[in-house]
Amino acid sequence: MTPPAPPGPGPQGWGRQQAGAAPAAPHPQPGAPPSPAAPPAWAGPQAPGAPAAHQPLQAPPQPPHQPVAVPPGASRRTPFLTLVLVELRKLTGTLSDRILLALAPVALVAVTVLIHNTTDYASSYASAAGQISPTFYAVRVGHVLLHAVLIKLIAGEWQHRSAQPTLLVQPSRARYFLAQATVVLMLWLLAAGLQLVTTLLVAPGAVTGVGATYLLGYRPGWVVGVCVLGSLLTILVALTVAMLVPNAAGALAIYFVAVPVMLTISGLAPEVFAWVDPSSATAALATVAPVEGPGPVIVSLLLWAGLLGLAGYRVARRDLA
Repeated sequence: MTPPAPPGPGPQGWGRQQAGAAPAAPHPQPGAPPSPAAPPAWAGPQAPGAPAAHQPLQAPPQPPHQPVAVPPGASRRTPFLTLVLVELRKLTGTLSDRILLALAPVALVAVTVLIHNTTDYASSYASAAGQISPTFYAVRVGHVLLHAVLIKLIAGEWQHRSAQPTLLVQPSRARYFLAQATVVLMLWLLAAGLQLVTTLLVAPGAVTGVGATYLLGYRPGWVVGVCVLGSLLTILVALTVAMLVPNAAGALAIYFVAVPVMLTISGLAPEVFAWVDPSSATAALATVAPVEGPGPVIVSLLLWAGLLGLAGYRVARRDLA
C-alpha cells in the first residue's frame, strides 16, 4: 500500500501558489454582485516626476502684487485758489490785454462824466428819473472795453487751446468753469464799484451845475441798484457772446457790432426792442422803460437766460482737440 504524499508544493499552476505570489482572484459566483475593482498598482502617493492622476489642475503661482509708485504730489488736488490765479494770469497774458485793462477804467469814467454833462438845461434834471437816466446810459456804454477783456479771455481759451493744459492738470470742467466764473464775478464787482463811485462823484456836480436840485442824494439805494444790476446784465451779454463764439476776433466783432445796433434800435423802436433788450430790467428799475409793466422784463430775462444756458451747454460739450 502506497503511503500518502507528504504536503508540499505541487506542480506549478495546479491549485497551489508559489510563495510570495499574489492570491488569485476568486471566481465570481452565479448571481453574486460584481466585486469592486482593485486599485491600480500605481495608486497612492505620487512618485516624483510621475504624471498627476485624478488630481485637479492648479493655476501656476502668481508673483506677489507690486504697488505702483506714485510720484509725490501727483494725486494731490489742485487748490481752487490756484485755478483762479491761473485765470487771472490769462486775463493779463498779452500786451493787448494789459492795454485794454488799463484803458477800461479810464473809458468808464470818461463816458460817465461825458453823459452826465451833455445837457445845459435844468429842466432835464428836474425829476429823479431825469437825474438817474444818465447813469442808466453810462452803464450800457461805459463798460465796453472791460467786456472786451472778458471776451478775449473766454473765447480765446478755445481758439488758442489754452484751456487744454488747465484741464490736463485737473480734468474737472466744473471746477474750471467755477474758476472762470469767479474771475467774471470779480470783473463785475470792479465795474459796478467803479461805476457807482464815479456816478456819486459826478452826478451831484452835473445836476447842480445847471441850476437843478440834486434829488438822488435822498435815494442812494436807487443809484446803487441801477449801477449793480446794469453792470451785471451787460457783462452777462458779453459772457454769452464769448461762450457761443469760440473765436476771440469773431466774438469781439459780433459784440462791437451788436452794441451800436442795439442802441440804434432802442432809439428808433423802443417799444419793440424793450422785449429783447437785455437791460430791460435796469430800465424798469430806473423808471425809463418805454413799456410799462413786467412783461418786457420777464421776456427779456428768459430770452437771455436761455441763451446763456445754451452757451454753457455748448462749452461743456466742446472738444479740446
